Amino acid sequence: MIVKERFKAFYQGRWQRWLNRRIPRTQDITLNQRRVFIFLTSHGGMMSLLLLALFIAGINYANNLLLGLCFFLGSLFVITIHHTFANLSGLRITVVGTSPAFAGDVAGFTIRVSNPNNRRYFSLLLEWDDAVEKIPFLDTTHEVTLYLRSQQRGRFHPPRLKMSTIYPLGLLRAWTWLDLDLTAIIYPKPIASDILPAGDGDNDDAEYSQKRRHGIDDFEGLRTFNAGDPLAHVSWKHLARGQGLLVKTYSEPISGSNALDYQAFVGMDKENRLSRLSWWVVKLSQQQQPFALKLPNQTIAVASGQAHQQICLTALALFEEAV
Repeated sequence: MIVKERFKAFYQGRWQRWLNRRIPRTQDITLNQRRVFIFLTSHGGMMSLLLLALFIAGINYANNLLLGLCFFLGSLFVITIHHTFANLSGLRITVVGTSPAFAGDVAGFTIRVSNPNNRRYFSLLLEWDDAVEKIPFLDTTHEVTLYLRSQQRGRFHPPRLKMSTIYPLGLLRAWTWLDLDLTAIIYPKPIASDILPAGDGDNDDAEYSQKRRHGIDDFEGLRTFNAGDPLAHVSWKHLARGQGLLVKTYSEPISGSNALDYQAFVGMDKENRLSRLSWWVVKLSQQQQPFALKLPNQTIAVASGQAHQQICLTALALFEEAV
């Protein structure tokens, strides 16, 4: 068993090194005879045995009809080889982009399959790990997004993409393995936390201390009534005076630290800290609350919004690169 495993590992290593030399990692590639492989399918193997049997029977019994049928099917088989190879040769595959995801979720990888030689291609099959996509017909350009499940945070480089076809008769399969230069950012998986990991924020700053947000504590002013405003906030006195339909607005000061601090967690390992920080980043962003993020050797300033959320989640995903 040990010898078998060592031989398998040796064979796989040699195979991967040969494949890396023949089809290196790239963002744009056009398929040619060096990058396309072709071999018999199960039906093609059965037909090969049938041709052999017909040939032996025709020779043995000196039957010209059997020999004629054998040569006819053989010529059809040879023509199929050219058509199957041509159904992949000349295709251009270009990297388009990726979409981020949380650890354990699926990340999207988008590629463009184009036809620079104005030929028609049929029955193309794309297999990327467990993701499968079929392209029944291609005459110009087609963008495909395949979703691969991530395992852990960080940079996720997918395995080789297998593109194959058995067109036109299913007797042969032409295929290629492409190492596309695509990398998706995988965020730490959010884990709910009851305690806000507050660190030293910017509250000492006079400008920040004056910031307020919508609340119910202090009367702020009046504004024109809009559809959907609660009737409890309508200023009936101003309406009675003939000053129009106005609504009272309230606010409250932003208090407490506005920084999520990696060091605020005590007795936790690195991954648990990052997962809880990831949860707080998403929660505060959904609440539209401004916050900062403090990591060892990296601090992201106070901000809010979708762009700020992505910057913070990316910093958590690439934690080792910032330390």
